[in-house]
Amino acid sequence: MTTIDTSATAANAASAATGSAAGKATLGSNFNTFLTMLTTQLKHQDPLSPMDSTQFTNQLVQFSSVEQQINANSNLEKLIKLQQTSQTSQGINYLGQTVEMSGTDLPLQDGAASLTYTLPKEARDVKIAIRDSSGAVVKTINGETKAGAHSLDWDGKNSSGTQLDDGRYSITVTATAADGSSITTTSTTFGRVTKVTNDATSGTTLVMAAGTKGNDISLSMDKVVSVKDNTSSINTAQLNAANAQYQAALAQLNALKAATNNTGSSSQ
Repeated sequence: MTTIDTSATAANAASAATGSAAGKATLGSNFNTFLTMLTTQLKHQDPLSPMDSTQFTNQLVQFSSVEQQINANSNLEKLIKLQQTSQTSQGINYLGQTVEMSGTDLPLQDGAASLTYTLPKEARDVKIAIRDSSGAVVKTINGETKAGAHSLDWDGKNSSGTQLDDGRYSITVTATAADGSSITTTSTTFGRVTKVTNDATSGTTLVMAAGTKGNDISLSMDKVVSVKDNTSSINTAQLNAANAQYQAALAQLNALKAATNNTGSSSQ
């Protein structure tokens, strides 16, 4: 089930909207107090020794500067809100899609998981260790040793052949060169996005639910390497279903035509 968390977005937007508004209200109250004090001073000043206007002017300039800063903050809040809305809209496009992400987190969903690793040069041997959420190794796989990118599918079974529960796992790719030195590798994993969240701290976050609560994998959109097209299989299934309906309707039409022809022949 795919969901969108809009409560955090609404709360952040409301908080941002009240920031500059509260500042304007405070400035207006302080400015009214300032005008009241200034008017009182002007009323009671000595006509023969008028009050120096320099300080009065400086205070007006300060109020004007603060007002400009509040207006600038208000515009920034609007831009941030628009950016968050735009990011959320982009994140919605990932819902239900299988994405490739950089890193070592591996979601086991529906009993299967996929990953890739890249070798900068040929290795003597490659070991891929799959760990559960507690860090224990549940499966070790021998990988391809040629230089370049390699793909690997995991059926979700541990070293004993037992099917493991869906959840959050991780991978460690260890590659050794012919001289025994370590080879630095890069890896990516795949997962289906089931939820999109948005908050002021993390921004738009893609969530991959796997297994029980607490095993979700979250990532920012900049961690997405590619998106696997899941629509082709859906379209194919829909096309096959539509074709089956067409064939059934065609068979009924041919049957009706045959019945009509038989009726016409018998009447003659």
